Amino acid sequence: MNNHFKRNLAAGAACAVGLGLLVAPSAALATDGGGDTPADAHGTVVNLIHFNDFHGRIDSNTVSFAGTVEQLRAEQGDANSLVISGGDSIGASLYASAVQQDAPTIDVLNALELEASAAGNHEFDRGIDDLQGRVDERADFPILAANATRDGAPIGDSYATFSVGEGDDAVTVAVIGAVTEETPSLVDPSGIAGVEFGDPVAAVNAVAAQLSDGDATNGEADLIVAEYHEGAQATLAPNAPQEEQAAALTAAMADSDAFRAIVEDTAPEVDAIFNGHTHQSYSWLAPAPDGSEQDVRPIIQTSSYGAQLGQLVATVDPATSVASFDLARIVPRTQTPQDELIATYPRVAAVAEITEAALEQAAVIGQEPLGEITGDITTAFTADERDDRGSASTMGTLVANMLRDQLAPENRGGAEIGITNPGGLRAELLYEAGEGETEDGIVTVGEAAAVLPFANNLWTTTLTGEQLRVVLEQQWQRNAAGEVPSRAYLQLGLSDNVEYTYDSTLAEGSRITGIWVDGAEVAADDTYRVAVPSFLLSGGDNFRGLIAGTDDRDSGLVDSEAFAAYIEAQSPISPDFSRRQLEVVGLPTAPVAIGAPVSLTVNEIDLTSLGTPVSTELELHYGDELLGTFPVVDDSATVEFEAPLPVAGDRFELRTASGTAVPFSMPIALTTERLDGVNRYETAVQVSQDAYPGGAPVVYVASGQLFPDALTAGPAAAHEGGPVLLTRLTEAPEVVLDEIERLGAARVVIVGGEPSISAETEAQIAAIASVEQVDRLGGSDRYHTSRLVAEYAFEGAEGAYVAAGTRFPDGLSAGAAAGHLDWPLLLVSTSTEVPEATTALLDELGADRIRIAGSAEAVPSSIAGDFVDAGFTVNRLGGSDRYATSAIITASAFDAPVERAYLASGLVFPDALAGGAAAGAQDAPLLITRTDCVPQRILDELERLQMPTLTLVGGEPSLSAEVAALTSCS
Repeated sequence: MNNHFKRNLAAGAACAVGLGLLVAPSAALATDGGGDTPADAHGTVVNLIHFNDFHGRIDSNTVSFAGTVEQLRAEQGDANSLVISGGDSIGASLYASAVQQDAPTIDVLNALELEASAAGNHEFDRGIDDLQGRVDERADFPILAANATRDGAPIGDSYATFSVGEGDDAVTVAVIGAVTEETPSLVDPSGIAGVEFGDPVAAVNAVAAQLSDGDATNGEADLIVAEYHEGAQATLAPNAPQEEQAAALTAAMADSDAFRAIVEDTAPEVDAIFNGHTHQSYSWLAPAPDGSEQDVRPIIQTSSYGAQLGQLVATVDPATSVASFDLARIVPRTQTPQDELIATYPRVAAVAEITEAALEQAAVIGQEPLGEITGDITTAFTADERDDRGSASTMGTLVANMLRDQLAPENRGGAEIGITNPGGLRAELLYEAGEGETEDGIVTVGEAAAVLPFANNLWTTTLTGEQLRVVLEQQWQRNAAGEVPSRAYLQLGLSDNVEYTYDSTLAEGSRITGIWVDGAEVAADDTYRVAVPSFLLSGGDNFRGLIAGTDDRDSGLVDSEAFAAYIEAQSPISPDFSRRQLEVVGLPTAPVAIGAPVSLTVNEIDLTSLGTPVSTELELHYGDELLGTFPVVDDSATVEFEAPLPVAGDRFELRTASGTAVPFSMPIALTTERLDGVNRYETAVQVSQDAYPGGAPVVYVASGQLFPDALTAGPAAAHEGGPVLLTRLTEAPEVVLDEIERLGAARVVIVGGEPSISAETEAQIAAIASVEQVDRLGGSDRYHTSRLVAEYAFEGAEGAYVAAGTRFPDGLSAGAAAGHLDWPLLLVSTSTEVPEATTALLDELGADRIRIAGSAEAVPSSIAGDFVDAGFTVNRLGGSDRYATSAIITASAFDAPVERAYLASGLVFPDALAGGAAAGAQDAPLLITRTDCVPQRILDELERLQMPTLTLVGGEPSLSAEVAALTSCS
């Protein structure tokens, strides 16, 4: 326990502050802003002067802060005043204090004769040994932490008592301190090994009970004050009306168990409460708890950084220890000239000397080397002027990367994205050696500190994809009143894993046209942990969208210190001249047909930071394909191309030689559908229902277990306007019989002899009510059967497709092509000459052209020679593999665009057999593919075809989800 007795110090004339006061709901508070209020018949005046979260503000405002303390002291006199702190006086400090391990700040507080301070989480930044050793030894005031123990023992004092007043009027004031229970997540765990942080309210209550139990041997107090380094997240104007404060802080209690416990669970023996940690401003006269003899219990917090102080004036009856409150207010930092403050107040004069010496020493330390760069890293420039806040910069990227990387560890917030405001970037890192430097590329401590001089605390928050889009939209500025400010656009700095496109010609609120994080396009309901300085988290620079984030976490780091550590760890650092955002004007919003021309204008292609290469060309890539290279003129380019086939995993990307690689999204008109049954028979039925919803006069039926007959049936069925259905050898599946009946077909053509389809199956088909005629086309072998089918269906044809009877893949695409051209498909044996019966049939049909489906390996050259010798014009359609052959066959028969294309497996035939007939009938090609990806040659042909609809014939695993997404095999 510490007992500190007030003593009188010489002081000059007081300067009245004269600010508005707060009036308690049921107790009249003083309305006089200044002047002494001596002890009267009702008790002794205690003037409590509070601040919190000073964070080492050693700068041009330090003297004014000290002057404000002294002005408030002078109002009631030294003997009746206590100056107390809510913690975080050190840590997350400005450069001048931080580089000297906050010694100047402690010296300033000593000079001000700070009576006591709660411990804040930042007091533990350098570890418990530093706090209990160096800090305690330097500080003339106790640092109180009633809820913190080390290896089971208190880390220091829990409270301090002070005698205020003289003689019989003297009262004892106790200040109990407690630190946020979240401290372990806010500091380096290795520095606080063995330290436990308990419930702050329970700890305060235990001490308060001791101080009011009537036992003088363990300490007693007339007025008990709790200094909690914990508080509310509620944004209020200083000295807001009590009803506003009550509403906002009651709501804050619902959002924070910690603050609720402070308000509701702090024991009635505690007469007044001061807060810290959350950097908010309030002076709430909360209702006194049950058991208290007061009408109200003040709860006060004073923002941060010495910008405000809190004043609570109490009158305590020495006989009864009952307190009343005469004044509770927030006081802004004084505007009195510093020379006058120094001349008036000796303590301020001492503070001024300490501050000046600290700034001078910081300048010396600032010359020490910290890291290295390989080139200038700067803000955006306009001509020779720095700090163009409307443009992206190499410095913005570096700082945003630092935010993301330094706050990426889970105990720092788990950041995935870094965002910084351009106005926070206050200096450049120049490669050329500066004053006092002997080498180019050296970054000194002072140079790094000058970039981020505001000592913002670094926070993480969770944003949805939609909230991130809103934040980016707010770069086009509106103030809280909805007006456009003088800086109409502010460019946020983004970490290098974030890209976006925009179009400034679109309506406000809809200018962001796409966002990507780590290469993936952002969806509205995606979530990201975002690292930002506290300035932005509170909605600074009109980025109010960040206030909507959830799970806000203080990393315990300050920007300047984190930046210095980052430069030291990452050196040497090179400037990143790539852009993360491009204006792309003219992006289509409606789906664009494959192959349709697209024209875009791309603006602001290059950064304007020093050293940025000037782009002369802009490349447009789609996946691995270069769609074009376009000249850049005056930082702008016109990009013209034809819409490609949309392929899974591929994206449009605009690239420059300086490393820019920004994607954009554009809808391409392609509907992918799938026809698949539980087996090959049901799949054929689905194909039939899709192609012939209104019925068909004829149906071709072939074996579903053998492919040759169904191959040749496809073009014939297409010619006659009917589908191909598949059946089993011994019986027709019920679903097939039902489909024939639905179609209302009067004629059914069975392709194949009884070894392929039994007489029993034929009888089942004949028994269908609509069927009037059943014809069977069955030859001595598959080659004979193919001739019978051609002779049966075709009265004439200009040509014919020929395929090997022992291989199905080539025949699948050939069947669709034949159906489209109204040609038959004939099968040939690869081991014998072309039969005379085949050439005779072709002569009878009037065909003079032969297209051979397959390479010379599939259909030997001797077969082609036989047709040539017979007087036919022969073209071979064969590629390096079955997929290339499929593409070549399709390209030979179909001009683009087509309305539809079919895609079937090139490894298993059943699903594709019915698809070929339907495709041919609809003048649509059928291409084949692998089961798990699409060969690039097939993708190229699909792109050429420019079809708006792609129909997959067959389910998984015949055609996987990757195939449906057109995933390239390459």
